[in-house]
Amino acid sequence: MYVIGLVGSPRKKGNTDVMVDTFLEGAAAAQAAVKKIFLADLTINQCQGCFRNCIIYPGVTCKIFRDDMDMLLQEMIAADLIFFASPLYCASYTAIMARFFERCLPLWEVEIVGELGTMEALKFINNPVKGKKAVVGMVQDLKEPRAAELAFKVFENNINKTYM
Repeated sequence: MYVIGLVGSPRKKGNTDVMVDTFLEGAAAAQAAVKKIFLADLTINQCQGCFRNCIIYPGVTCKIFRDDMDMLLQEMIAADLIFFASPLYCASYTAIMARFFERCLPLWEVEIVGELGTMEALKFINNPVKGKKAVVGMVQDLKEPRAAELAFKVFENNINKTYM
């Protein structure tokens, strides 16, 4: 089993980093190969929303940028389990995690089957990470667990788009 931990925090040795280390140590103790990736250390360009990668020229790379997302997408394909971890900022995950999710569009290969501008317009026909296991870990300093509900819903939405 291969497990990757994606750290969405800008702070090394902070609570999110410690959480990921603990998770990966447990996975390694269970004989999994593990890798921790700090998203903030990588070059991840802003998505341009062109959809060239999933509609016009499908494939598992962005057709505009050559950056660290090429490696990240391949790591996600190789992994059996992906641990997404982020601190809670403004009731959501961090901007670097958002940028990462936006750039996951190359994972979706779609076919136009209906009227553009409608939810029925696209049919998902290929996804190389479909069926992988995903775990979400969030760190917050608020005593109220409800504070993370919105962030978990956004995480769930993005993960379901990518993995279901």
